[in-house]
Amino acid sequence: MTSEAVTLGNRWKDTADTVIIGGGCVGVSLAYHLAKGGMKDVVLLEKSELTAGSTWHAAGLTTYYHPGINLKKVHYDSIKLYETLEAETGQAIGFHQPGSVRIASSAARVDEMKYQMTRTHWHVTQQYLIGPEKVQELFPLLNMDKVLAGLYTPGDGHIDPYSLTMALAAGARMYGAQIYNPAPVTSLKPTADGKWDVQTPHGTILANRIVNTAGFWAREVGKMIGFEHPTIPVHHQYVVTATVPEVKALKKELAVIRDLEGSYYLRQERDGLLFGPYEKMEKMVLQDSWVRDGVPPGFGKELFESDLDRIMEHVEMAMEMVPVLKKADIINVVSGPITYTPDLLPMVGPHQGVRNYWTAIGFGYGIIHAGGIGKFLSDWIRNGEPPYDLIECDPNRYGKWTDVPFICAKARESYGFNNVVGYPKEERFAGRPTSRTSGVYELLKDKASMGFHAGWEQPHWFYKPGDDMGYKPSFRRTNWFGPVGRECQLVMEKVGVIDLTPFGKFIVKGKDSHKLLDRLFANSMPKVEHMFKITQINSCITRLTLTRRLKLILFTKLHKHIYK
Repeated sequence: MTSEAVTLGNRWKDTADTVIIGGGCVGVSLAYHLAKGGMKDVVLLEKSELTAGSTWHAAGLTTYYHPGINLKKVHYDSIKLYETLEAETGQAIGFHQPGSVRIASSAARVDEMKYQMTRTHWHVTQQYLIGPEKVQELFPLLNMDKVLAGLYTPGDGHIDPYSLTMALAAGARMYGAQIYNPAPVTSLKPTADGKWDVQTPHGTILANRIVNTAGFWAREVGKMIGFEHPTIPVHHQYVVTATVPEVKALKKELAVIRDLEGSYYLRQERDGLLFGPYEKMEKMVLQDSWVRDGVPPGFGKELFESDLDRIMEHVEMAMEMVPVLKKADIINVVSGPITYTPDLLPMVGPHQGVRNYWTAIGFGYGIIHAGGIGKFLSDWIRNGEPPYDLIECDPNRYGKWTDVPFICAKARESYGFNNVVGYPKEERFAGRPTSRTSGVYELLKDKASMGFHAGWEQPHWFYKPGDDMGYKPSFRRTNWFGPVGRECQLVMEKVGVIDLTPFGKFIVKGKDSHKLLDRLFANSMPKVEHMFKITQINSCITRLTLTRRLKLILFTKLHKHIYK
């Protein structure tokens, strides 16, 4: 330990069970949960100061809502933590829960909300499809001319990201974690026994595992061990107004609104309003120079230059929906970097290729994800398996085929499509095809509606003369309903050829192959010309097809479990 490390205010540790790299909200949440869960040697290293990067300038929105199923649980765990954190740590966090309303101003949006209502009971949250009268009650400053309905989520709101992070840090320290800053990581070196030498200017820590929570610095951390994580910073702007008399006169706080057709969120900020849009993909700005050249060494609590012209289309729509904005004075425009992955979902879990390297990166919505992801990853690290299915956030869903042009194209699409109607079985086409095309792709691409699986192009359904062709999503029967039924009948009654290129295939050889697979699988291997019996509940996570040569074809998803 050097004398400089003494200024960190903590006794420098030379060994640790877990070293967390990055002191944003997600990293500090993980430190808090690991320490609270009983892990004794938890160290967090922050290169400058806590919240530097994206956390400090975030708009701080919190919501139980998520269009998917699994991430609803993450949002739920985050909010339940934030509701009790101030009492637990004694640190104020500025948590407001006025509820939120998603505005439907088209028939397609009403259909989308009805669809989402069918998915509300997977987790213990409240969500209601409400009419215009209730919408106006929750946000009385709305112009109701175009409002058809709303999706109301009680308990939603916003939080102060800086105060939240500091409260989590206080809790982490209270339970025994060490937080060092400034302590930039300069090198990561794996040891022969699977541990890591984590080098900093203050000394080296030998860690059983490392977790990359470095935000838009995650690529730099990954490069230290040979990974090119597919994350990219995007410019996100929001506008803060001065006091609005109509807001100040209200007797209760306004619900957060999300005008989906206008593609913006709007919430109360003291006696004014805070408005944040998501521009269309052709107008949004990527900080792609950071992907090519790296993040500038001193960038931490800086912002980008604002550009109101870029968001003026959304400003005008917001003024139409909330007329008091027309006469509101702007006091601040924040334009800062937030990190996107190609599909906008974070990368959470152990990374293949090296031992004991974990990630929690790529958070476009880091504040609402931080609490729940910290708990999820802590449970996984401490117990050896994930507490629930979050396979869509698997960091190994990307590979060497994920090049920079693909990352840029998909991030631009994901940002621009932030508030598009979310149909079932959605397909997005930016960046396709990748280098992953099979030998039959050229033959099939004009004869089929192609899907995208792990970078591969694969036929979803085939056209026949007279079919309604192309991608036409719907909440009702789509143009593929009839053709897919026809194909199923042909395969069952006659014969079909299926392109299995995207599917995982494993060949197990040797005289004891049968014994090995008997031990690995939950069920025993069937005898030749026999088959498995399915469980009574008719449910499985992973389904495998085997041939007599013991060639395994993976049809669904495979969980990776890490045992102590």
